Amino acid sequence: MIKKLPACLNLSMSAFILVALASGLAQAAPNAQYNKILSTDAPQAKDHPLVGRYEGSSILLQTQKAFDELSLPNGKTTDADYSSKKFSKAVTVEGGITRTVYVTPMGRSSLEIFRNFTNSLTAKGYSVAWECANESCGPAFKGLKYNWSDKRTQVQGEGYEVDRSRFVSAVFDGAKDIRYALLRKNAGSGAAVNTAPPASYIGIYAALNSGGTMGDLSDSLNDRVTVLVEVQEPKAMQQNIVILDSDVIGRDLKANGLVRFYGIYFDSDKAVIKAESKPQLDEMAKYLKVNALKVFMVGHTDTQGALDYNMTLSSRRAQAVADALKIYGVAEARITAKGVGPLAPLTANDSEPGRAKNRRVEMVLQN
Repeated sequence: MIKKLPACLNLSMSAFILVALASGLAQAAPNAQYNKILSTDAPQAKDHPLVGRYEGSSILLQTQKAFDELSLPNGKTTDADYSSKKFSKAVTVEGGITRTVYVTPMGRSSLEIFRNFTNSLTAKGYSVAWECANESCGPAFKGLKYNWSDKRTQVQGEGYEVDRSRFVSAVFDGAKDIRYALLRKNAGSGAAVNTAPPASYIGIYAALNSGGTMGDLSDSLNDRVTVLVEVQEPKAMQQNIVILDSDVIGRDLKANGLVRFYGIYFDSDKAVIKAESKPQLDEMAKYLKVNALKVFMVGHTDTQGALDYNMTLSSRRAQAVADALKIYGVAEARITAKGVGPLAPLTANDSEPGRAKNRRVEMVLQN
């Protein structure tokens, strides 16, 4: 037999239910600021002339590099296990690199968006080198192609407000109905005999956002297709680096208390010194071995990426240079490595030439 509750308790429960419902409705309400971001292009972003955009879309994120390296999948992933998963095939290319994340209007399928891009590109002379959908992409494709915890896969542009930056890791978190294509276009005939001009590559990764684990961010993306468009154009790298000899190093230290080096090379997001840095390291060691002084080795980055990440990266790069000079016989106690990330720019970070000037290593006299 069900006992009748006292009237006061019934009223209390009714009030509780109303509060709970109101709370639920408030949580379900769309985030107006996030919706505004999803409907406007990112600062300084623009469509790549080779690709264009799906009608009604906006550019959520974009990075542009005058010259960089890009790895594009050319085969499915081999394993679902985190420790061993990889792409069975990939093509690594160099040149001008533009990576753009588009957000498309609600109610579209990933297939419709995907076909619009690939049809447009094939009409422009590109051919599909490899294509996949869902299971045919492999068991770990989503996690490898764009991952919330792997900064190397993410797209982070310039001058983003805090709320837009939050989408950097969230944009493919709820990805379903995955579609991917690698497209290639050969250049015209080379001028020299037996010379094959480099090809141009474009990667198209489209997925429907459904669910996701990032609260309001995932909710704002729900039922929208996001598209990662990666464009590589074969371009020659500008040879602007001057190797500073030991005399110039001494002159700049005496005049300014510091000297800037651009002839020390690292791969993107790494702190391992590349082999082509040896000529500059030779001159730095030559100077330090005949001049008994103490210096700071200071690493600098541009503003792309999160501040904490760049601070750590610049410190690791400065330490890598200090460690390299120890191999030449420079005493460890004479070099103190520090990283200041993007906190001491020489110029604005709103263009690739500006960012390149800000990425540097400096030798600074210790008083």
